[in-house]
Amino acid sequence: APSDYGRAAGLIMSENPLGGVCGAVCPDTHCMAACVHEKFDRPIEIPAVQATLVQKAKDLGVMPTFAKARPTGKKVAVVGAGPAGLGAAAMLAQRGHAVTVLEAGDEAGGMALLIPDSRLDKRVLASDIAFLTTLGDITIKTGTRVDDPRALLADYDTVLVTSGLDEPISLSIPGEDAAVSWVDYLATPKKYRVKGKRVGIIGGGAVAVDCAELAREFGAESVELFALETFAEMPLTTSERQTLIDCDICVSGRTRVTRIGK
Repeated sequence: APSDYGRAAGLIMSENPLGGVCGAVCPDTHCMAACVHEKFDRPIEIPAVQATLVQKAKDLGVMPTFAKARPTGKKVAVVGAGPAGLGAAAMLAQRGHAVTVLEAGDEAGGMALLIPDSRLDKRVLASDIAFLTTLGDITIKTGTRVDDPRALLADYDTVLVTSGLDEPISLSIPGEDAAVSWVDYLATPKKYRVKGKRVGIIGGGAVAVDCAELAREFGAESVELFALETFAEMPLTTSERQTLIDCDICVSGRTRVTRIGK
């Protein structure tokens, strides 16, 4: 549906430029939780329906096209090419601004690049980004690190910083330096040799499940999650919970880790 701005400008705008990614990984606790069909039997699997429709449109070459907004002459720099930065770029470009997305990494996608292929086929991400760049004047520059966003104001009218979670949250417990952060593990799982080893993971959310699944995929003898919640209480979708079962992951609930090592 068009936004209020879109209606005023006489434009129909894409408000979910990463529709394929959203359909693949959006938790069923959002739209499905509000599905009225639940009163009859069970909620419609809306994320799966969306993912299927978007992929079918891509396969058939019938993705929607949108009229370009009249250029405003304004230049905007967006620091970070993760979902937030890409979404912001799409919204800004559809309002007629020229947008340059500056990404320190080698490719756009941000944290979406760390989601295992079993949950998010990276071709879906790539095709979503390709679609997004058709919505207006958007240039994505990878391998471009920005240390001082303020300095960009010399060349741009506005600078938007969407760098995301630059550093993982620290537990501040003894021995933490001996552990591997989830960002490092998901980004470079082959770097860490887990084959035949016992792997312990602190956490009980979706990221913990992703790490556990990858550890199993790379041959870990056993994987155990240490979570504050019980298995039933963990903030997971039905499919994520099923992944723990299918991968034979042990969950030690009601557990707070206070030290790593002796």
